[in-house]
Amino acid sequence: LTGHSKGKTLEDFSIPHLYYTASFFSTDSTRRAIVFPTGFELKQGMIQDTNTPFLKHELEERGYYVTVGEVMEDNVEDVVEKLDDALSQGFGLIVTTGGVGAEDKDHSVEGVCRMDPTAATPYIVKFQQGTGRHVKDGVRIGVGVVGPSRMVALPGPHDEVMCAAPVLLRGLEENWDKETLADRLAAALADKWRRKGMGQPHHHNRGQEKG
Repeated sequence: LTGHSKGKTLEDFSIPHLYYTASFFSTDSTRRAIVFPTGFELKQGMIQDTNTPFLKHELEERGYYVTVGEVMEDNVEDVVEKLDDALSQGFGLIVTTGGVGAEDKDHSVEGVCRMDPTAATPYIVKFQQGTGRHVKDGVRIGVGVVGPSRMVALPGPHDEVMCAAPVLLRGLEENWDKETLADRLAAALADKWRRKGMGQPHHHNRGQEKG
């Protein structure tokens, strides 16, 4: 039974519920995805979530069954709880958008690392730690793997999600390992930051496209 079903017995479930659960898990888990937006502004309805509908559409076009997750709060424990629950439900792909920045409210990458201590977390831009609101030394993305499930922490700005999406989709299609996927996502996003003229773009060379 799933994480939501802990402490319950079969007698607690109706036949339709059991049928739905069986159908849910009969789908190839690698094609089941959940997308989590993050942040106080989204939770309070102060800004519109454009990332989730975009990623949902792109993934469904490629044969994924996509669930829209609840908004993750700006604290690491909530991020970890939602990631853990998604893993317990058997999602093959878990994507978060936002919460990868250098401020003390950004915890998506840390959440992925709690689930997978060997997660690949390359920088896309470096900052001087302690300047302004930067309590961290840069912005990173994260790719972690737990069993058959892959977790990907992407930035929040919609133009950056649009930039990362083709790389993510190709990596999923070609089954790149977490280091290659993370490095190629970071390379694409670092290039975007470079063109914006922001920060000091930084990424690993491993896994970059040749030619």
